[in-house]
Amino acid sequence: MGLASQNVLGAASMANKTGKHPGQLKDDVTSPGGTTITGIHELEKGGFRGTLLNVVVAAAKRIRELSQS
Repeated sequence: MGLASQNVLGAASMANKTGKHPGQLKDDVTSPGGTTITGIHELEKGGFRGTLLNVVVAAAKRIRELSQS
C-alpha cells in the first residue's frame, strides 16, 4: 500500500507544482505500453474517473451538511 499512496501523493504534488492539466502530466510520465499507462487503462476500464468524481461530490455534500448543524 505504501507504493500506491506514494504514487498518488507524487501525482498530486506534480499537479500542484506545475499547474499542468492532469492529462498532460499523464503523457509526460508514461511510455507507450509501459506499466503506468497499463495501470491507468485498467483504472479507466473500471470506471475510476466517475467513481472519483462521485467521491468528491459526496464528500462536498457531507461537508455542507455538517457545517449547517
